[in-house]
Parts: sequence; C-alpha cells; structure tokens
Amino acid sequence: MNITKHALQRMTERGFTPEMLVALMNGKYVIKSSLQGRFIVIGQVDGNIWAVVLDSDFYTVITVRRAHKDEETLWTLR
Repeated sequence: MNITKHALQRMTERGFTPEMLVALMNGKYVIKSSLQGRFIVIGQVDGNIWAVVLDSDFYTVITVRRAHKDEETLWTLR
C-alpha cells in the first residue's frame, strides 16, 4: 500500500501502527463509498473501530481515524 505523508502523520498521532493496518486489512471489514471517489474501510483492531480512507485506486491510504458514529453503526450491523 502507498501511505501518504498525511496518513502517516495521522497514524502516528492516533497510535495506529502499520501492523494495525495489516491486521485490519487481513480481518473482517466493511467498505463504504465516500465523496470525491474515495472509499472508507471500516474494521475493528484491538477493540476499537477504525476508518481507513483510501483513494479510488484502493491502494493509496489518505488518512486513518477512529470511526464516526454512523460508521460504527454500519460496522455493528454487518
């Protein structure tokens, strides 16, 4: 995966490690389309629900954050 500089900074700030990204992508997740042709991958790692924003190529990580309430709901209803 290609991790942008912004995404790497956000990962570091939020305590989200590359190993956690691998765990999220290798586990169960939900993909939601977003504005601007991007996609949000929602999954659970270490007991927290995270959202990884990917570019339209599904290869470039734009940012990583804790999931918003509507994304948490989507995750629990999967």
